Amino acid sequence: MDQTQTSPHITPTTALLLALLYSSSVALQEHLYTPMLLPLLLLGWFQKESLLSIFKRLFFLNTLIAIVVLSMLWQKNYDLALLVFLRSNFILMFILMLFQGKDEFAIAIAMHRLRLPHKLTSIFFFTAKSIFLIKREFSLFKNTLHVRGFTPKTNILTYKTMAGFVGILFIKALERSVLLQKAMQLRGYCGEVYTLEEHQAFTKQDTLLALITILSLLWRQGALI
Repeated sequence: MDQTQTSPHITPTTALLLALLYSSSVALQEHLYTPMLLPLLLLGWFQKESLLSIFKRLFFLNTLIAIVVLSMLWQKNYDLALLVFLRSNFILMFILMLFQGKDEFAIAIAMHRLRLPHKLTSIFFFTAKSIFLIKREFSLFKNTLHVRGFTPKTNILTYKTMAGFVGILFIKALERSVLLQKAMQLRGYCGEVYTLEEHQAFTKQDTLLALITILSLLWRQGALI
């Protein structure tokens, strides 16, 4: 599993709850208000040492948003373009800073502790496990190509190499799924994922962020758009 350390400020359970609350509220409201920036500022202070990496991830995530915004600008729908851009970035920034330092397994554990349906938690956990293994395979593949002096270009060799790698990923994923199914049957899997991690108590940062987030969503003054 990923050895990434979880953030010492916000527990995964609180992060998951606040992410659902903030993202759904911002996405469904017709207008954005200045107080909605308060949770972002607070999280920015909590994660001030990781802001550079967070903004890098936000930049790459904005690629798809930029395409949508440009299509709206092409139609001269300027207000809607600005609303989509701000709303998307508010939600992305909030989620990125909330889960900075947390891996997908921490989120699965949070889902389990929130008593969400066992099937949903199990699906998320096994999906997270698959993503982790694919990332590891991709990292090994890149290192192998680097050692062999391979340089990706727009030619047939590069296309064949990438296509072969994708094919190998599919084959390994199918083999791994069969082995995982047999292993879980031998372990008496009954549809629920258990964890040996100790329960993390709520911190002062959890309480402060929860209060600021709820206040920011209720305090509707200073409309940005």
